Amino acid sequence: MTASTPQAVTDHSVDVREEPRTGSAGPPVREVVVGVDGSEVGLNAVRWAAQEAARRDAPLRILHAATYLGRKGTTGGPSAEMHRARRITAQAYTVARHTASDVPAVTEVVPDDPTTSLVRAAGDSQLVVLGSSATGAADEMVLATVAMKVAARSPRPVVVVPRRRTEPAGRPVVAVLGVGDRADDEAVADFAATEAERLRVPLSVLQTRATRHAAPDSWVDDPDEWGRRHPGLDVQRSDLPSARAEQLLGETCPSPLLVISAGHGNLLHRSMDGPHRWLLRHCTSPMALIPRAHRSELDPREEIVALG
Repeated sequence: MTASTPQAVTDHSVDVREEPRTGSAGPPVREVVVGVDGSEVGLNAVRWAAQEAARRDAPLRILHAATYLGRKGTTGGPSAEMHRARRITAQAYTVARHTASDVPAVTEVVPDDPTTSLVRAAGDSQLVVLGSSATGAADEMVLATVAMKVAARSPRPVVVVPRRRTEPAGRPVVAVLGVGDRADDEAVADFAATEAERLRVPLSVLQTRATRHAAPDSWVDDPDEWGRRHPGLDVQRSDLPSARAEQLLGETCPSPLLVISAGHGNLLHRSMDGPHRWLLRHCTSPMALIPRAHRSELDPREEIVALG
């Protein structure tokens, strides 16, 4: 295996890539992207992302968004802060190699803001992984973190790895259904089932849709269809209609992964709604937020505002 580490650069960015890994059918395997900022929380996300990349047989892309690189140095060369960016990505790269040495890893530094950079990178990836430094403080309900903003806007699933992580061995992956429409339920169920198979643990399916809300039939309600789609997977089903966020937390955690639809949020600013934010602040298990199956897209000018 060959691997890349940060190199001397011109201009303001680092983009060091290997040749894309190809799957058995030939096309390149999409990367797992992990965002880093030099914090221990970010390095926890790198560890989780490296392990997940190994499970997916995918390359790992370590991305550092460095807005502080916007100005050139006094001599007209790269910013004097470039060494700081290199140090952050080099540390993350070392952690990734120690965690999963067989995973091809690359590093990238971009001078854009984190949300814009990560949402853009998501388009070429299969998964985005971010750390969350949420402490449970009440003001975090108002001030959305980068993880919340990216999860609300990403076209790919986003896994948020909490500061305090508990993942007891043998616990099931949990799929929370009923947050969006039926197509959203199916996307959540497929992702969660595949993750449970990768981790070799059972799957717990929690249906939260209120009984008074009629919804079209879906394969997620058919035990036989679960067996056909995911043979051999131990699927445990339960209902918790109209559950509040704190009830969801009590029923689902700790878990190796909690999987839920990213929800509706706010169309223009694409922020997370209250229950999702509460879960992200309090959950001590990694949390996968799956994009809505049918999202209303913004026009280009609105998207610029949303990402700004």
